[in-house]
Amino acid sequence: MGYAARFEAELAGLEFPGRVGIASWDLREGVPVLRGAEVEKHSASTIKVLVMIAALRAVADGRLDLDRLVELPRERIRGTGVLFEMPSVAAVSLRDLIALMIVVSDNGATNAVIDEVGFPAIADCIADLGCTGTRVERHIMDTESPGLLQTTALDQARVMAALAGGEALPARQTEHALDVLARQQVVDRIPLRLPENARCWNKTGEIKGLRHDVALLSTDDTPQVVLAVLIDRLTDPVSTKGYRGGDGVEAAAAIGEAAWRAMIQPDTGIQPSTGSHGVDGA
Repeated sequence: MGYAARFEAELAGLEFPGRVGIASWDLREGVPVLRGAEVEKHSASTIKVLVMIAALRAVADGRLDLDRLVELPRERIRGTGVLFEMPSVAAVSLRDLIALMIVVSDNGATNAVIDEVGFPAIADCIADLGCTGTRVERHIMDTESPGLLQTTALDQARVMAALAGGEALPARQTEHALDVLARQQVVDRIPLRLPENARCWNKTGEIKGLRHDVALLSTDDTPQVVLAVLIDRLTDPVSTKGYRGGDGVEAAAAIGEAAWRAMIQPDTGIQPSTGSHGVDGA
């Protein structure tokens, strides 16, 4: 019995709020567990991993420099992050903008990185990584402008798996991206119920009525399992009031714990075939 069957068994006893999308597989086995995984949802901040990858590709190609200072507008977008509280900070390095974008999900930093990279480069990255339901067509929090910010659980898992496998970025930039993800400060979802020695590289997303998390999990420094949990249409008072807590957070934590248990259980049967054909064909 491989990871997929074990994870399905762990999920069997769980009940979920709202509309849940799950995509997960063992990176060695490549056999996916998919539930509502191709349903398009508002991406919220999970899209920031793709923006980071597009920026680091430009760094690898010599088009951008991580240490170059990027000028910031005096009027800062609000929402998550810290830059809107720091109007005296006029410029930040691209390196630090990427860290702020991921570690504290700073929206102003994200929009600055998007402007450095450009929407066409992000679209190329989306297509190159095999995403079929993902769009990054406007700035974060810019709801007055046309364009979509959307994704699917399957696309998010594809992005994280490609990053873990060295397919998204060259080795140096892969190491950089994983290091930033490992410093994530919002850990109230997939990582919440994991043991102290667990390794988790994750990025959350949240708006009112929505709680997402996408992650790589492992018992050591090499990612073993990819897991994307996207939950929208939440109606409980906490989820509809703000950005933290609520039924979706609890559900994502339960799913993360289920994935962890499935990952660490010993194999008890025939190994599934290796390769990613099961994922690509999903």
